[in-house]
Amino acid sequence: MTRTSARSLVLIAGGVLVLALLVLSGLDGRGYLPVPVPLASALGPALLSLLLLWLGRGVRRLIRREHTFMTPLGAARVVALAKACALVGSALVGYFGAQLLLTLDNLGAPLPRAQAWAAGLALVVSLVLVGVALVVEWWCRVPPEDDDPDHPRGPRAANPA
Repeated sequence: MTRTSARSLVLIAGGVLVLALLVLSGLDGRGYLPVPVPLASALGPALLSLLLLWLGRGVRRLIRREHTFMTPLGAARVVALAKACALVGSALVGYFGAQLLLTLDNLGAPLPRAQAWAAGLALVVSLVLVGVALVVEWWCRVPPEDDDPDHPRGPRAANPA
Protein backbone atom coordinates (compact mmCIF):
# COMPACT_ATOMS: atom_id res chain seq x y z
CA MET A 1 0.00 0.00 0.00
CA THR A 2 1.37 3.39 -0.93
CA ARG A 3 1.33 6.38 1.37
CA THR A 4 -1.49 8.86 1.03
CA SER A 5 -0.40 11.82 -1.05
CA ALA A 6 -1.12 15.38 -0.03
CA ARG A 7 -2.27 16.06 -3.59
CA SER A 8 -5.07 13.49 -3.37
CA LEU A 9 -6.18 14.89 -0.02
CA VAL A 10 -6.31 18.42 -1.38
CA LEU A 11 -8.21 17.26 -4.48
CA ILE A 12 -10.76 15.40 -2.36
CA ALA A 13 -11.25 18.36 -0.01
CA GLY A 14 -11.55 20.80 -2.92
CA GLY A 15 -13.95 18.59 -4.85
CA VAL A 16 -16.22 18.06 -1.86
CA LEU A 17 -16.06 21.78 -1.05
CA VAL A 18 -17.22 22.75 -4.55
CA LEU A 19 -19.89 20.04 -4.68
CA ALA A 20 -21.22 20.92 -1.22
CA LEU A 21 -21.25 24.62 -2.06
CA LEU A 22 -23.28 23.93 -5.20
CA VAL A 23 -25.77 21.65 -3.48
CA LEU A 24 -26.21 23.76 -0.35
CA SER A 25 -26.48 27.00 -2.36
CA GLY A 26 -29.05 25.38 -4.61
CA LEU A 27 -31.09 24.24 -1.64
CA ASP A 28 -30.84 27.70 -0.08
CA GLY A 29 -31.92 29.31 -3.35
CA ARG A 30 -35.06 27.15 -3.42
CA GLY A 31 -36.03 28.28 0.06
CA TYR A 32 -34.92 25.28 2.08
CA LEU A 33 -33.32 25.82 5.45
CA PRO A 34 -29.59 25.19 5.60
CA VAL A 35 -28.47 21.75 6.69
CA PRO A 36 -27.72 22.19 10.40
CA VAL A 37 -24.26 21.42 11.77
CA PRO A 38 -24.58 20.54 15.45
CA LEU A 39 -21.65 21.12 17.77
CA ALA A 40 -21.60 17.37 18.40
CA SER A 41 -20.51 16.78 14.80
CA ALA A 42 -16.94 17.49 15.92
CA LEU A 43 -17.13 14.71 18.48
CA GLY A 44 -16.89 11.81 16.01
CA PRO A 45 -13.69 12.93 14.26
CA ALA A 46 -12.16 13.88 17.63
CA LEU A 47 -12.81 10.45 19.14
CA LEU A 48 -11.59 8.76 15.97
CA SER A 49 -8.38 10.83 16.13
CA LEU A 50 -7.74 9.72 19.70
CA LEU A 51 -8.43 6.07 18.88
CA LEU A 52 -6.21 6.17 15.81
CA LEU A 53 -3.41 7.81 17.78
CA TRP A 54 -3.63 5.11 20.47
CA LEU A 55 -3.64 2.29 17.90
CA GLY A 56 -0.82 3.91 15.94
CA ARG A 57 1.29 4.06 19.08
CA GLY A 58 0.83 0.31 19.44
CA VAL A 59 1.98 -0.25 15.86
CA ARG A 60 4.98 1.98 16.43
CA ARG A 61 5.96 -0.07 19.45
CA LEU A 62 5.51 -3.29 17.43
CA ILE A 63 7.82 -2.02 14.70
CA ARG A 64 10.41 -1.05 17.30
CA ARG A 65 10.06 -4.56 18.77
CA GLU A 66 8.92 -3.24 22.14
CA HIS A 67 6.28 -4.90 24.33
CA THR A 68 2.82 -4.12 22.93
CA PHE A 69 -0.69 -5.48 22.52
CA MET A 70 -0.52 -5.09 18.71
CA THR A 71 -0.24 -8.06 16.35
CA PRO A 72 1.08 -7.87 12.76
CA LEU A 73 -2.44 -8.39 11.39
CA GLY A 74 -3.74 -5.67 13.69
CA ALA A 75 -0.97 -3.38 12.48
CA ALA A 76 -2.04 -3.91 8.87
CA ARG A 77 -5.59 -3.02 9.86
CA VAL A 78 -4.40 0.14 11.61
CA VAL A 79 -2.56 1.22 8.44
CA ALA A 80 -5.76 0.71 6.42
CA LEU A 81 -7.74 2.64 9.04
CA ALA A 82 -5.22 5.50 8.96
CA LYS A 83 -5.47 5.74 5.18
CA ALA A 84 -9.27 5.67 5.32
CA CYS A 85 -9.31 8.34 8.04
CA ALA A 86 -7.07 10.60 5.96
CA LEU A 87 -9.39 10.31 2.95
CA VAL A 88 -12.63 10.68 4.90
CA GLY A 89 -11.16 13.48 7.00
CA SER A 90 -10.27 15.44 3.87
CA ALA A 91 -13.83 14.99 2.58
CA LEU A 92 -15.14 16.28 5.91
CA VAL A 93 -12.81 19.27 5.65
CA GLY A 94 -14.40 20.12 2.30
CA TYR A 95 -17.95 19.70 3.58
CA PHE A 96 -17.50 21.69 6.77
CA GLY A 97 -15.53 24.31 4.84
CA ALA A 98 -18.53 24.75 2.53
CA GLN A 99 -20.86 25.02 5.52
CA LEU A 100 -18.59 27.66 7.05
CA LEU A 101 -18.35 29.66 3.82
CA LEU A 102 -22.13 29.71 3.42
CA THR A 103 -22.69 31.09 6.91
CA LEU A 104 -20.08 33.85 6.75
CA ASP A 105 -22.30 36.32 4.87
CA ASN A 106 -24.94 36.52 7.63
CA LEU A 107 -23.10 36.35 10.96
CA GLY A 108 -25.32 39.02 12.51
CA ALA A 109 -28.19 36.56 12.98
CA PRO A 110 -27.94 34.05 15.84
CA LEU A 111 -28.57 30.87 13.80
CA PRO A 112 -25.87 31.49 11.16
CA ARG A 113 -23.43 32.52 13.90
CA ALA A 114 -24.04 29.25 15.78
CA GLN A 115 -23.72 27.36 12.50
CA ALA A 116 -20.42 29.11 11.76
CA TRP A 117 -19.00 28.17 15.17
CA ALA A 118 -20.11 24.56 14.83
CA ALA A 119 -18.83 24.24 11.25
CA GLY A 120 -15.55 25.94 12.17
CA LEU A 121 -15.00 23.60 15.10
CA ALA A 122 -15.85 20.56 13.00
CA LEU A 123 -13.51 21.81 10.28
CA VAL A 124 -10.61 22.16 12.72
CA VAL A 125 -11.26 18.73 14.24
CA SER A 126 -11.43 17.19 10.76
CA LEU A 127 -8.08 18.78 9.92
CA VAL A 128 -6.70 17.26 13.12
CA LEU A 129 -8.05 13.87 12.02
CA VAL A 130 -6.23 14.15 8.69
CA GLY A 131 -3.03 15.16 10.46
CA VAL A 132 -3.23 12.31 12.97
CA ALA A 133 -3.97 9.84 10.17
CA LEU A 134 -0.91 10.96 8.23
CA VAL A 135 1.29 10.75 11.34
CA VAL A 136 0.03 7.25 12.15
CA GLU A 137 0.54 6.20 8.54
CA TRP A 138 4.12 7.47 8.80
CA TRP A 139 4.62 5.60 12.09
CA CYS A 140 3.53 2.38 10.39
CA ARG A 141 6.43 2.37 7.95
CA VAL A 142 8.47 -0.79 8.25
CA PRO A 143 12.21 -0.14 8.01
CA PRO A 144 13.95 -1.98 5.16
CA GLU A 145 15.72 -5.17 6.09
CA ASP A 146 19.50 -5.20 5.95
CA ASP A 147 19.47 -8.11 3.51
CA ASP A 148 17.10 -6.49 1.01
CA PRO A 149 19.07 -6.54 -2.27
CA ASP A 150 16.95 -3.86 -3.96
CA HIS A 151 17.26 -1.27 -1.20
CA PRO A 152 20.05 1.34 -1.47
CA ARG A 153 21.38 0.32 1.95
CA GLY A 154 21.19 -3.42 1.23
CA PRO A 155 24.10 -5.78 0.55
CA ARG A 156 24.48 -4.74 -3.12
CA ALA A 157 25.06 -1.13 -2.10
CA ALA A 158 28.08 -2.16 -0.04
CA ASN A 159 29.36 -4.56 -2.72
CA PRO A 160 28.09 -3.39 -6.15
CA ALA A 161 29.98 -6.06 -8.10
